[in-house]
Amino acid sequence: MTPRTTPRLSLLAAAVLLLATACEQRPVYSHYEAVDINGWQQDDTLHFVVSETASGGRFGETLGMRASLDYPFTQLALVVIQQAQPSGTERRDTLYVDLIDTEGYAYGQGINIYQYDIPLRDMEVREGDTLFIDVHHHMKRNSLPGISDVGMTLVSRTVTTGIDAQKDEQQEREAPQ
Repeated sequence: MTPRTTPRLSLLAAAVLLLATACEQRPVYSHYEAVDINGWQQDDTLHFVVSETASGGRFGETLGMRASLDYPFTQLALVVIQQAQPSGTERRDTLYVDLIDTEGYAYGQGINIYQYDIPLRDMEVREGDTLFIDVHHHMKRNSLPGISDVGMTLVSRTVTTGIDAQKDEQQEREAPQ
């Protein structure tokens, strides 16, 4: 390595480190609800409540699920309904999740219980909103054996710099001239 390339590598390493920390996705919420492994009933809606968000922004969402090979189908249809209050934002998604391949092998990770992580579309939430999320299955069969847990995880996708632009603008308008 020549003395000329060392500063370039140091600069490149510093830039990569800065980029990695600036785009960090901070977990905001993660919770799982247990489901009767002998049969998740179609009318058994799971409810998740993300209390008032301290700051608004864009959030990445992942629906997590744990299932055994006792699940009798290769795919699962889920309905996810989300409402942000008091802003009134609402979204409804129907997901079709492949769980087992044609050879009978699970797509999830695990040995006896398999973990599936299904990414959802990002959602914009306003500061002070509470997010209500309902999840139920949408299969023709009323009772689905083999599913043990369903959960939701939210991560903040908003890059934070420690500067609150709206608050700064408000203070500038109120400051004596």
